[in-house]
Amino acid sequence: MTPSVPIPTDNIYKFACLFGLALIVSGIFAFVSTYTASLDRKVKYSQVVLELQAKPTKTKAEERLISLNERLIEVTRKNENSANSTVGFVIGLGLVLSGFGATRWYVVIQRRDDRLAALQLEKLEAEIAKLRSETKPPIAPVGNGASVPPADS
Repeated sequence: MTPSVPIPTDNIYKFACLFGLALIVSGIFAFVSTYTASLDRKVKYSQVVLELQAKPTKTKAEERLISLNERLIEVTRKNENSANSTVGFVIGLGLVLSGFGATRWYVVIQRRDDRLAALQLEKLEAEIAKLRSETKPPIAPVGNGASVPPADS
C-alpha cells in the first residue's frame, strides 16, 4: 500500500512540525475514546449499585456486589485520570514539537529560501535589462520600402 500523501522528508523541521500535529490529533482522539469508554463503564457500574441499593433487604452476596461495583467505579476514575495525564503529555509534546518545528522551519529555511528567490529575481531582472541595452536598434525603412541599416558613427 502506497501512502496517498507524501511525507515531507526534505526538511527535518517540517517533519517535526507535522509529527507534532499528528501527536496532537492522536491525543485528542485518545482523550475522546478514553472519556467515552470510562463514562460507559461508570454508568454500567452505577446502575448495578443503584439497583441493589434500592432493595430494602440485601443478601451478603448483594452487599459484596455493591462493594465490588463501587470499587470498580473508583478504579475506573483512577484509570481515567492516568490516561488523561498520559494524553495530556502526548498533546503537550505534540504542541512543543509542532511549535519548535514550525518556528525553526520559518527562521532557518523559509527566510533563506525567500532571500534566495528575491536574489534570483533581481539577477533575472538585471540580465533582462542588460540584454535590452545590448540589442541593436531596429532597421529604419527608406521611402521606397527598402530597409537601410543605420549608419555607425
